[in-house]
Amino acid sequence: MSQFTEPISLEISPESLSQGELAIRQEIAIQLYSREIFTFGQARRLANLSVWEFQQLLAQHKIPRHYSEIELAEDIESIKTGVWQS
Repeated sequence: MSQFTEPISLEISPESLSQGELAIRQEIAIQLYSREIFTFGQARRLANLSVWEFQQLLAQHKIPRHYSEIELAEDIESIKTGVWQS
């Protein structure tokens, strides 16, 4: 993912603010993922969702899934070590 040295701005909707911490974390995770600052795994862990739940959340927000060579390597390593994050 990209390295950044500049501050980033995130927008949190009033709806998420009124729904509490989980909704806020999910909104932040979506924004960081869509800007390619976080990997899929990082974003879904921040959102506290399973792989499938985070994929559904991305689809609901019409955010395409990107899959890098780094993420592929992480997935392969997880499979080899048996530490697969659901």
